[in-house]
Amino acid sequence: MKTLVLVSHPEYDNSMTEAFLKQSQSNIDSVDWVVLDQIQNQFTFDKDAEQKRLKQYDRILFQFPMYWYSAPALMKKYQDDVFTRNFIYADEQGWLNGKEFGIVMTLGDPLKDYQVGGSEGFSISELLKPYQAIAKKAHMEFLKPFVIEQFAYMTDAQKEKLLVDYCNYLTNDNFDSFASKQAWYVEQLSALKSTLSEDKQLQMEVLIDYIQGNIDQLDELKWEIELIKKEDDE
Repeated sequence: MKTLVLVSHPEYDNSMTEAFLKQSQSNIDSVDWVVLDQIQNQFTFDKDAEQKRLKQYDRILFQFPMYWYSAPALMKKYQDDVFTRNFIYADEQGWLNGKEFGIVMTLGDPLKDYQVGGSEGFSISELLKPYQAIAKKAHMEFLKPFVIEQFAYMTDAQKEKLLVDYCNYLTNDNFDSFASKQAWYVEQLSALKSTLSEDKQLQMEVLIDYIQGNIDQLDELKWEIELIKKEDDE
């Protein structure tokens, strides 16, 4: 699976969050990182070049900070220039039909504020409805948004978790499934093991075996539950 991350941030060069996220994915061959400020020309985009780019990817992600309950202006301009009717509409040429579409959003306020009864009064899901509508029109699969709250206040441990979760969101076919996450962790750790010293490789092997054992136990438990349900139905 190939993933495209389209980044829009008015203060991109000064953003600690974007610098962290860019570094997080820098060694992943299946992910390409494109900053809209670096490809625009006098606030316009090359429609043909960008449509050609989008066709190459399986998962397309818009990444931006929340600006007045929406994306920054340059992200909207990208949509206006590139998402033409015959390119997007599934009942016409529909070049994005079957692809995945996701949002990576950063917040300066706590995520708990964005809910009914919270200080903002609207949920993130409500605010992202326009993007869900685009996905529906294009017959794309709209992914669960990846929301990062108050990066500046995160501890080192929280940032380490963010790094893992972000890479999982970029590269895991089924990133929101517990079983798929476990399998993804094993795959990543196995790739890392070959770069370590012999002693560290042995330690890593123990960790991989432990996680794999949990996966096997979970599969066995699921099988037993299904068997009980089947017996109940009978």
